[in-house]
Amino acid sequence: MGCSFSGLNALYDAVNGGGDVWINENRFRILRQLGEGGFAYVYLVKELLSDPSNPADGISRKIKDSSHVSGDGTYAMKKVLIQNNEQLELVREEIRVSSQFSHPNLLPLLDHAIIAVKASQDQSWKHEAYLLFPVHLDGTLLDNAKAMKAKKEFFSTSDVLQIFRQLCAGLKHMHSFDPPYAHNDVKPGNVLVTYRKGQAPLATLMDFGSARPARKQIRTRSEALQLQEWASEHCSAPFRAPELWIAQAMLTSMRELISGR
Repeated sequence: MGCSFSGLNALYDAVNGGGDVWINENRFRILRQLGEGGFAYVYLVKELLSDPSNPADGISRKIKDSSHVSGDGTYAMKKVLIQNNEQLELVREEIRVSSQFSHPNLLPLLDHAIIAVKASQDQSWKHEAYLLFPVHLDGTLLDNAKAMKAKKEFFSTSDVLQIFRQLCAGLKHMHSFDPPYAHNDVKPGNVLVTYRKGQAPLATLMDFGSARPARKQIRTRSEALQLQEWASEHCSAPFRAPELWIAQAMLTSMRELISGR
């Protein structure tokens, strides 16, 4: 399923962070927490090389695009606490889907590992997943919009159009697959912004946990209800595509048109 299993346990507390983490054969030190949500935590980490004089001996060997190799060894690491088999399959699917994309406006997955851990009275999860990404310390579009609003500032029209164009380019790449993929949770909180001198901000779409094949046929009311239930769990309501709200309503309307009832 595209997952690597490591026998090395993470040596840090699940919530507060601290210590070192192994992702397969590469070691990283947690510097600080960047964010959290649900059963996932995102940390700023720094690679610890066994031979500092030879940087090419570390994670850079696995990274296909050299532009994603950090100059100072820092990366973003997402840790997911997995409590059951359903969550485990969801994480595996996120890894599988993320690994397919290669586009400057989509956040690349650099490495990953899933390890089994022993449950105890203090923890209920049975696996932990570690996903490594390039770090974007300028924050998300949501973070920046809130900060700018507090100062009564706004993105220029030109920057807004450039950000929109970049997101469209990233989504076009997702749609180019066979079958095409839909992100299903495009929102300001899932868009990373990187400021560049003399250029429009770089927009990078992240979080492919809700990405699924875009084409889905609904043949029965039960299937429509299942789709709506899935959407309510995986797609943020204010940004949800209209068809994910009205699948059941459309199906019922068509049935009444056909049956005359």
